[in-house]
Amino acid sequence: MNISNNMAPVVVQAILDAIKFNQALLESEALRNVEDQEEYLMTLGNLLMHVEDEYKKVENEAGIPLSQLIGK
Repeated sequence: MNISNNMAPVVVQAILDAIKFNQALLESEALRNVEDQEEYLMTLGNLLMHVEDEYKKVENEAGIPLSQLIGK
């Protein structure tokens, strides 16, 4: 995956936002197929792990520490 340095923080934040939104949707009990939603959340988590690994490669050039983006 090739992510430009200036877009890398945006990609990480977009995935984190998607996870938060979909977790809230799952907790709202408005879904008919909870299993699909849980699988989607797991996929987003896997994507986040992959993007975090890629982000670490460009962290200095991106200018924002990964720990600051993910809140750790």
